[in-house]
Formats: sequence, structure tokens, C-alpha cells
Amino acid sequence: MLERCDPIRVGAIPSEAIQGDWDPMSHLDSVTRYAFARLGSREEAEDVAMEVFQAAFRHRTDLPKKVDPNLYLIGMTRRKIADHLRSRRRQRGGNTISLNEIAHEPATKSDDEGLLEIVRALDTLPELQRDALILKYLLGFSTVEVAGLIRKSPQAANSLLQRARESLAANAPHLVPGGTGEGEML
Repeated sequence: MLERCDPIRVGAIPSEAIQGDWDPMSHLDSVTRYAFARLGSREEAEDVAMEVFQAAFRHRTDLPKKVDPNLYLIGMTRRKIADHLRSRRRQRGGNTISLNEIAHEPATKSDDEGLLEIVRALDTLPELQRDALILKYLLGFSTVEVAGLIRKSPQAANSLLQRARESLAANAPHLVPGGTGEGEML
């Protein structure tokens, strides 16, 4: 599985350089895990995390007092991922695929293979459904928090999560409990 992130390796701002009453670096792990789940590449996830923490450092005094810093950073991450994906499409052109998108069969089964299988299954979902599932089940946000992050009402977020679970079960039943497979991954 994805290991905990080292801020020095990611190249983010050191904690001691951050002033103010919150430390965005304490959220590095959740930001990087979310980016990895969305992008499927450790290197791209670390790049996005670095951009998020650079922006957080620049805007650290602008954080409203009543906002949960983790929700704030995940919201920033969603926007940075969208920027990253747009940039990637512009650089490659619309009809090309990256090497990361080409499926390779590993010689031996590794722990990361299960995570990559989940990422591939999530990639079959519409972006908003994929985001909602990642936020809810990978990062552990409540449905109300997911609703705030995706800018929907809690009822709409709950409905979206239900549709996402149904779509995932249809696309990859072996990953979902109660599907036709083992259901041990999600």
C-alpha cells in the first residue's frame, strides 16, 4: 500500500517555516493519499501535494477561523488536481495516452497491485462520483464534509455516493463487498 509521506522527500515547506496557528504539514499524508488515489501516480501525487503546500504556505494567514484546515487543504488539492489534469491534456494532446495509462502485468503480485486495481476501477467512474468515494472511504470524511468539499447538499452527496457505489459494483464487483467477487478491497 501507499506508505506515509515524508515531507522532505515530497519537497514541501518544512513545518518550522510555517507561522500562524495551524500547521498544514500535519495534513500531508491525507493530501498525498487523495492525490495518489485521483492520479494513480506517486510522482504526480507528490507534485500536486507540493503545489498545495506551497499555496497553503502563501495563504496561511487567510484561513478563516471556522474552517477545518483538513477540508480546506483537500479542497485546494481538488483544484490543483483539476489544473494538473488540464495541463497534462494540453501537453499530450487529446488523443494520446501516457505510459501510466498502459496496463502492465507485473511478474509477481505486490501490495500496491490491489491499490492500483482500485484506482483503475475508480477511473471508470465520473469525476464527481470518484471524488466522493475517495473522500468518504479513503480519507474517512463524513457525508456532510464530502458535501461541503464537492459543493453539494448532504442529501445530494449521499445520493451521489449511492450511485457511485452502484457503478463501482457494476464495473468491478470483485472489489465491492456483496459483489460477485471476494469484495475485500473496498
